[in-house]
Amino acid sequence: VGRLSKEKRPDLAIDALAALHRQGCAARLTMVGAGPLLDELRVRAAGLPVTFTGHIPERSVVAHLLATADVAIAPCPYESFGLAVLEALACGTAVVVADRGAAGELVTGRAGVRAETNAPAMAAGVQEVLSWSRPDRRRDARARAEAFSWETTVDGLLAQHDVEVMAP
Repeated sequence: VGRLSKEKRPDLAIDALAALHRQGCAARLTMVGAGPLLDELRVRAAGLPVTFTGHIPERSVVAHLLATADVAIAPCPYESFGLAVLEALACGTAVVVADRGAAGELVTGRAGVRAETNAPAMAAGVQEVLSWSRPDRRRDARARAEAFSWETTVDGLLAQHDVEVMAP
């Protein structure tokens, strides 16, 4: 889920899917979003079970897609927070994230794994998540998301920047 642009590295999700298929895993990939790489990604995904939804403005539809996924992939190594990761976790879906950037801080326990930013490592991360029991990973994902209320998140962000907010 996100903008299909170079810095987000959506190509890694497609390449991870190809790696999973070479390993005999009958995985499917749904890419939600639009962006400048869409045509290139369609070519890259030729012959693979990839669905491109384009931008979906209805939050409930995106939440349903996230909640019904077995695992989400967030391959961007430059995330400053990882809102899409947090949204997946809130929907009870464990996430494979890049081992660089801030998104890795969001996954602990069976809420997900950090993987190197290459297709074989992302595919291995998906296999690891799928090896966990579905109830455990869904529970841990949801519990992890609950640790990031808007108040807690904003307070943490402001503290990182040494900003003090005073109430009127």
